[in-house]
Amino acid sequence: MRRKPIPSRSWTQLLFAGVWISLTAVGCGSEPAPASASNEFLGDRPDSGVNIAGEDDRWASAAPDEQQFEEVRRALRDVVAGNPPPLEVAPHGIRFEDVPQAILTAAPEVELAITGQRLNPAVATVRFKDGAGRAGTAKIELRRTRTLVSIAFLTGMDADSLRIQQAVERRIRSSSGYVGRSTADRRRSSTESKEGTEAIAILEEAVRNSGGTVDSREFEPEIYEIDLLMLDNQPARLVVRREPDPKVLSWKAWAGIFGDATKAEALGRAFGEALRAWGKVPQPVQPDPFESD
Repeated sequence: MRRKPIPSRSWTQLLFAGVWISLTAVGCGSEPAPASASNEFLGDRPDSGVNIAGEDDRWASAAPDEQQFEEVRRALRDVVAGNPPPLEVAPHGIRFEDVPQAILTAAPEVELAITGQRLNPAVATVRFKDGAGRAGTAKIELRRTRTLVSIAFLTGMDADSLRIQQAVERRIRSSSGYVGRSTADRRRSSTESKEGTEAIAILEEAVRNSGGTVDSREFEPEIYEIDLLMLDNQPARLVVRREPDPKVLSWKAWAGIFGDATKAEALGRAFGEALRAWGKVPQPVQPDPFESD
């Protein structure tokens, strides 16, 4: 049944009217269930679809029958290629990918609040000199969703640095190795050292092919930086660094402006216990198509 619009009146009248209605409503029938909780049609059904004038709860409370459920199951089966990946616990007891869940578990245990969290991508860096002796830096940022290349001399970017950058990007696109792979393929800590070695090799190759010489090289793996707050409003911090297997990761904890070693140790201990607990939770493991002996 549709409700009639309430005539305009003062706020005082509305307040007293609301109290009177609530007192006299005892014993009356309850309101119909909202559209999202029932399959009852309210009012005349519009011709079709949503955004049509009138009240229609078909889209809010669909209740498929068994035949419709089977159609959905069949459609889902059709999009799966091959056997689903097996579920396995962390092979080395902990996973780098469990860091966000682990800190959510650990922080309340030591009475800390999380105020910020950042994942810094892995970065391969080569410092070099070109044929004219100009110093430059070549970088590959191995982000979760894409790979970023940047080449620059101390004086900035120019035609030569752009040429080297394009050479690196072409090499990445043509590579069948770890650099430039999809997020799902790159989330295994066992590939991290191989990924860094390959990224450095690609940069060195591009520099030498352009007539330059390599001065130094370094690889910085993925790092989580987590900021926290103690009960007395003192800051705390946890920095987690990805490491090659079987170590998997390492971390450092700080607490307090002047250094509270006891609190920092408690944070590290709680974080480690949470990591090991999450490592026991099975996760899908996809065989690596690039692995070879």
